[in-house]
Amino acid sequence: MKWLCIHGTGSSAVIFQDQLASVIAHLQPSRHAFHFINGPYLSGPAAGLDLRYPEGPYYTWWERATVANIRDACQKLHQHLVHNSYDGVVCFSRGCLLIASYIWFHQTDNPTEPLPFKAVMFVCGGPVLSVLEELGMPISDKAREWDRRTKVALRERASKAAILKWGRDRWLIPGGNGDSDLHLNPSTPVDPSDVFGLDATDMPPQLRIGIPTIHVYGRVDPRWPASMQLLYLSDSATRLAYQHEGGHNIPRSSIAAEGIARLMDECSDIVAETNTQRT
Repeated sequence: MKWLCIHGTGSSAVIFQDQLASVIAHLQPSRHAFHFINGPYLSGPAAGLDLRYPEGPYYTWWERATVANIRDACQKLHQHLVHNSYDGVVCFSRGCLLIASYIWFHQTDNPTEPLPFKAVMFVCGGPVLSVLEELGMPISDKAREWDRRTKVALRERASKAAILKWGRDRWLIPGGNGDSDLHLNPSTPVDPSDVFGLDATDMPPQLRIGIPTIHVYGRVDPRWPASMQLLYLSDSATRLAYQHEGGHNIPRSSIAAEGIARLMDECSDIVAETNTQRT
């Protein structure tokens, strides 16, 4: 599998490669290859990222999160995909917003044309609600409120002040840094008809992500509700999930890296089996 790697906002290809290094170390080079690219716009660093990667530069995929700007980012990505062949995509945070939006625009605008990749691994992902709404999915006030509150909580917990005060401990206890009022409990079953305000059982069929997906999310990520929404917007028959013990980050522990790598191997097998069935 050749994977295109899409970093989060205020990051870079070099940074994302370092963040994924522990996962890649558990994969066989004969089975997996990775290509990292930068976003098209220079930006400031993501919250606290400059503490670990002070030299930059940092990039993002759009400057303002409007539907028009996100569609434009998807078109820029499409031009890259036209000239470069990939089997799958690995994306983190805002990179997940880009790839999910790309899939939804593609499936809506070109319903008979297959996607230019066969699988996606979303790490700390989520949907862009305004894109879903633009494409015909009802968005409840409850979903909007969850989106707003979890973004505020993430900014507080991922801030440089929180990093300097608590370090890695800021991810250890749910509710410890700015999100105590969310009362999130990852062990509670999720109702597909009410995934934090989204009804994943009643949605336009072209918005269901039908290719194999891996969903990686942190147990104490304030944006965990968004990860659940993206999970339930994906085909249940070909989706895989891994919950690690951290927050809105790419886990580096050997246990987590090995677990994620195992799912990437499994996803690769699913893609290979699907290709065999088509031939």
